[in-house]
Amino acid sequence: MLTADLVHVRRRGDRLQVVPLTDSERPRARELAASALALVRAHVGLPRGALLEAWGQVAVAPSETRLARALFKLALDTCEFDEGATMDPIELRREIFTRSADLRRTAAGDFARTDLLQEIARRRGVDVDAIEEALYADLPSAHVLRKANLPSPDLLLSTYELAQHQAVLLRAVRLHARVFCASAAGYRALFRKLKFHRLLYTIEKLDRDAGYAIDIDGPFSLFEQTTKYGLKLALALPALMACDGWDVTADLRWGKDRRALRTHLRGGATAPKGESAANLPDEVTVLLSDLNRQESPWQASPAKAILDLPGIGVCVPDLEFVHRETGQRVYLEVLGFWSRAAVWRRVEMVEAGLPHLIVFAISKHLRVSEEVLGDNTPAALYVYARTMHARAVLDRVEAVAGRQRLKTSP
Repeated sequence: MLTADLVHVRRRGDRLQVVPLTDSERPRARELAASALALVRAHVGLPRGALLEAWGQVAVAPSETRLARALFKLALDTCEFDEGATMDPIELRREIFTRSADLRRTAAGDFARTDLLQEIARRRGVDVDAIEEALYADLPSAHVLRKANLPSPDLLLSTYELAQHQAVLLRAVRLHARVFCASAAGYRALFRKLKFHRLLYTIEKLDRDAGYAIDIDGPFSLFEQTTKYGLKLALALPALMACDGWDVTADLRWGKDRRALRTHLRGGATAPKGESAANLPDEVTVLLSDLNRQESPWQASPAKAILDLPGIGVCVPDLEFVHRETGQRVYLEVLGFWSRAAVWRRVEMVEAGLPHLIVFAISKHLRVSEEVLGDNTPAALYVYARTMHARAVLDRVEAVAGRQRLKTSP
């Protein structure tokens, strides 16, 4: 991921625009990308400091500095570093410094560094070179490059062009998108990706099969964890760009003075597509595994439905439960990480006549009572503490299904 100082932008009034590479700039950009990748490849097995020093020797014109730094940063993001030492550097330094202090007291400071290191090496059963290598192995510059999953120069350039827009979204207050997919599977993949990244969003179906409007809170609309949340928002951009048609507008706080600006993107299917591109959130995956180990007449699986109540909103459940004998269907949406406002929007949807059986799982930290939804509704709230329990979820599913059976029984 790029930082704001590595993004080439142009500001016009209240508009912020990412400046794309021109046709004349692209050949040189590809050369810089190839140089960055070649250097990384040549330094596998060597310390990070050596790689950084070698990059500092690459001839780059002043006008190319930001581009070169950005490409090298993205190349570094593919690298795996470790300390590369078998001894704990902190413990080793403590041992050396403690022994050094003892020698100063007993030998009036008259001792050689090499003698001290040889003593420690003999005590540990290694040579002095191993001690020297491990002494500051925890410093980033000493970390050894073990592996690099390097792309081609052209792919690195494509990553750079996407990463610029992602870096801008790290400063978003909110994002509004209009998306269109030729198939329902495309929408499900997108909505599942938004849930996977725990983004706070609302969805509204547009008229005449024109797609959906999505509003997402940005990191600068929150009071905490802005960097972590902003990264999740940036990582969701490829999912939006995988739609057959997309139009994205983001309100930003840009620069040190956090000036209010706006950026706009539009296009279609510029990122990889596929329903398997997004998994369930971790806590939902654990719950699904637990559910499948329970003895129950209900079969749980990832939900494929998009529940729409015209004029009210859209609900995207995480799981669906199908009764093995009757085929009755109940949905589950997990709102544990969302806001109280999101829960109340779901309550409004139920009260407005959402024609589906559904359970909403919410964290107790949102301070919403399960009694909010009465026994005469086709929905239930499940308030949990730290983790969701499969049996408790199944109890709510059965309760909701039972109400429906009573209403329809002769």
